[in-house]
Amino acid sequence: MTELKTRSGRPASQRADELLPFIDLLKSRKVASYLEIGARHGDTFYEVMKSLPKGSLGIAVDLPGGAWGVSSSRKALDEAVSDLRNDGYRAIAHYGDSTSDEIVGSVVETASWYLGQKKFGAILIDGDHRYDGVSADWRTWGGMSRIVGFHDIAGEGVRQKTSGDLVEVPRLWRELKDQYETIEFVGPESAMGIGVILK
Repeated sequence: MTELKTRSGRPASQRADELLPFIDLLKSRKVASYLEIGARHGDTFYEVMKSLPKGSLGIAVDLPGGAWGVSSSRKALDEAVSDLRNDGYRAIAHYGDSTSDEIVGSVVETASWYLGQKKFGAILIDGDHRYDGVSADWRTWGGMSRIVGFHDIAGEGVRQKTSGDLVEVPRLWRELKDQYETIEFVGPESAMGIGVILK
């Protein structure tokens, strides 16, 4: 498997054989606005944004130090956003709980200002991996795009490294697969994977 090089220099949190096909899907659909929930160090956000046309809008939402966040990630995400801006992208980071009224309001206001609407070309949900958390992100953000991706759909039985919380994205993914057209990008023997809902 090809190893992804990251902007931050940290080990990749995505697999190349899963992220690159997801990016190809976004390019084939001519996505020019992207929202990422749970951006951590900004490596996936940066990689996806760099694949989109210059001038594209990208909004990263993260909760450094949260249950699924990393307290030291803000500096790296800020640097990724700055690099994207310097390269001609409209990149913005919002920090806080992805389902709070404050964050939702800020993201919607930003999208409306830049795009004239609150819809995005694509969304990737990679924040809270507990069932209640990922379900809340889906309810909050799922209606704002026709392309909604979830990371860690194949993480059945996997636990978060620091807290030990169970990855419950696969449970929600199974429920959603019965209701929507979906595509899965899951590499061999992967405990991660990206699932995409197409509406």
